[in-house]
Formats: sequence, C-alpha cells, structure tokens
Amino acid sequence: MPVEELSDETLVRAISLGVVWALEMLYERYQRLLYSVTYRMVKDHQVAEDLLQEAFLAVWQNASSYSSRMGSVQNWLISIMRHRAIDHLRRLRTHAELRGMPLEDAVTSEEMVTADAWDAVWRSVQGAQLRRALALLSSEQRLVIELAYFEGWTHSEIARAYGLPLGTVKARMRLGLMRLRSILERLGTVES
Repeated sequence: MPVEELSDETLVRAISLGVVWALEMLYERYQRLLYSVTYRMVKDHQVAEDLLQEAFLAVWQNASSYSSRMGSVQNWLISIMRHRAIDHLRRLRTHAELRGMPLEDAVTSEEMVTADAWDAVWRSVQGAQLRRALALLSSEQRLVIELAYFEGWTHSEIARAYGLPLGTVKARMRLGLMRLRSILERLGTVES
C-alpha cells in the first residue's frame, strides 16, 4: 500500500511510536483545515500559524492518547486546535483586563498574580488523575463516558451508534460515573 493511502488512525499510531514522517503526512493532510478553523477564531495569521505548530507538537507528544472510539482523527485534531485557540483568547482577555487595572491593584491582587499559573497546574494534575481513573474503568463504562463528556454525544446517539438499548447506555454511564468519582476521591481530586 502506498504511504499516501495510509489511514489517519495508522498515522496516529505511527506518531505514537515516534515515526516523524507520519507526523509530516498528517500535517500535510490537515494543515489547511486546522489553520482555517483557528484563523476564524483568532483573526490573526501569525497567531493561527503559531497555534497550528503548537497543536502538532501536542499531537506528537500525545498521540498515544487518541482512541478511535472517541471519534475520527480529524475531529480529534479540530478539538485540539479549538482548545489552543480558546486558551489563546482567554490569555488575551486576561492581559486586557490587567492593562486596564492600576499597577498597585495588579501587584497587590494575589488572585490576579497567581490564578492563571495555579489553575494551569491544577488542571494538569486533575487531567492526569482523570486519565488514570478512566483507565481503571471497564471499557464499556469508559467508552460511554468519553463519548458523552469529551465528544458531546447524547445517550441516544451512543445507543444508536453502538446498537445498545438506551437503558444499557444510561446504566453504564451511571455506574461508570459512580466508580470514577470513587477513584477520584481516593486520588484526592474531588472531595468525598
């Protein structure tokens, strides 16, 4: 099979193993689409280019986190780009708020000085713990939770897509969330 005909999923698997040409090929396939998605959000060519590079660096570093059960590679890439653009826009808003604040208020406001850094660190810790906790669930429970919470699917959409009774999807969701909460409580991520 010619290299150009490799599926997106095959390329992501190769990227997770450190195959550079697979990243280059995925970049060639999706750079225009991802750039246009980002540019529509940030309205700045250079920022869109920078965010595109950051997104593909994230793909290189986190390719092993991709699962085809959660959706297509294209949707995964768009999600990564959207999150990068949203984070950029939030940073701009925070900087704009600080510019309008007198220096004395900014320096004495502990919330303004440390909130972004602490939030980023805490989100990172929570994300790692959530990934660890999800890995401990049964594959059936993990699938419905990932589809609902990370991909935005409804219970009905999951039931239709996987040929399951709606009650089964709801039961797996409820049991999975209860188990997930229990695991996260033990890890100290959420309070009892």
